[in-house]
Amino acid sequence: MNIRHIAYFVEVAKERNFTKAANNLHLSQPALSKVIKNLELDLGVSLIDRAAKQFKLTDQGEIFFENSKNALNNINEELDQLNCSINCTKGRLVVGIPPVIGTVYFTSIIAKFKKKYPNIDFIVIEEGANSIRDKVKTSELDIGIVILPTKSEGLNVIKMIESENVLIAHKDNKLVNLNKVTVKDLKEENFITLNKRYMLYDTLKRLCRENGFETKIAFESSQWDFVAEMVSLNQGIAILPEPIVHRFKDDNIRRVVLEDVKIPWEIAIILKKDRYISYAMKEFVKICEEESKELNKK
Repeated sequence: MNIRHIAYFVEVAKERNFTKAANNLHLSQPALSKVIKNLELDLGVSLIDRAAKQFKLTDQGEIFFENSKNALNNINEELDQLNCSINCTKGRLVVGIPPVIGTVYFTSIIAKFKKKYPNIDFIVIEEGANSIRDKVKTSELDIGIVILPTKSEGLNVIKMIESENVLIAHKDNKLVNLNKVTVKDLKEENFITLNKRYMLYDTLKRLCRENGFETKIAFESSQWDFVAEMVSLNQGIAILPEPIVHRFKDDNIRRVVLEDVKIPWEIAIILKKDRYISYAMKEFVKICEEESKELNKK
């Protein structure tokens, strides 16, 4: 019995499927099955109930699974700390950040992290929040930055920054001159919106449906500056985060206050549950939390 074989068993138990586990581990299924069988022989117990119609661990298998996860996490953490002390925190960190967030907050956070840990390779993947959430779950990303709410099953969610989304329109749009604007007043308006990869797209669709109509989308984009520019050209209205609107200076754009609803803009860090958290990951989260405290004071 060795640590690698225990790690293989943990992957099988997590996936509840030999084929998926073999793919994750880049092994053939027969080779993985042989490793698990030899592990059972070494332990003298059956870990998997092979008589069950669906994948099922035995009672001993469930106990071994929980203990193995804890043991592997402890071993990996000790090795990470050892590597840190020997190699001056060399490593690699892959973080998913939506462009709409990265532009406002994370350039300074990343710069601070890189100044403190210059030997850690920092890789930024720019995706929409929905895509980032999915890639954190599959471990393609170490850390994700998303807009809440998000489907949090299998994730640890750490809230960071709170702000609001605001409605913007061209200065000639009739909404600008109304004394009171509600969501229902937007029924005939054309929306310029961030595309389906962004949580704001889902929020907008839900908000309109709750008020009895479907969103009329004129343009979709992955870039917030395109959305704001199209509003500036009087091609429609948009809902964007307040910090983004604040950065986009244009005399043609006006903010419109919705009387009946506030649309929160909450940024959060997401991490996959039951995943080993490396030293680099911990330090990045720590810096994010420090910076968010300062930003939320403003």
